[in-house]
Amino acid sequence: MHAASSRRRTLLTLLALCAELVLLAREHLHGGVVAHHLLANPDLPAVSNWWGLLLVPLLTWWTVGRIDRRARLAASGGSSLKPAPIIAFLCALAYGATLAALFAAGSPLVDYIFFGLLALALVVRLWHAEYLLGFVLAMSLVAGPILPAMFGAVIALLSWLVHTAARALWRRLRPGLA
Repeated sequence: MHAASSRRRTLLTLLALCAELVLLAREHLHGGVVAHHLLANPDLPAVSNWWGLLLVPLLTWWTVGRIDRRARLAASGGSSLKPAPIIAFLCALAYGATLAALFAAGSPLVDYIFFGLLALALVVRLWHAEYLLGFVLAMSLVAGPILPAMFGAVIALLSWLVHTAARALWRRLRPGLA
């Protein structure tokens, strides 16, 4: 790993940690750190936002490392990353922010946006780490980081499985292209 890449990874991880500390300090000063129930059901266990101190920096570290790895692989093949990871991150951030705002407002559109992510997973490679990070960061304000990370991981796995199966089927049907 290059020194600049390593510095960028460390800086972004520290920035994520500081952002999480600010959010938790705000919560602490305004009534205490929030815990969110699984599936927003009070009968199910709750997960404290304190876990974000561990998850958000680790997810950021992992994401930057994955992007650097993919960029090196693309460069060795004479191409660049498409779509650009920053665009993917910003799109996921916008999607998560929209979902969070609708959820906070109690809008009935939440279900459509929520399940629309399943449909999106069929056509977009949502298993890339930048999508997960953007979604988790945006949803953290409303649902904390853990529950969006769990949901995002399921969506990422679904997306990867669908795309992998489609690629395998395509190769089987078109052996000359493999």
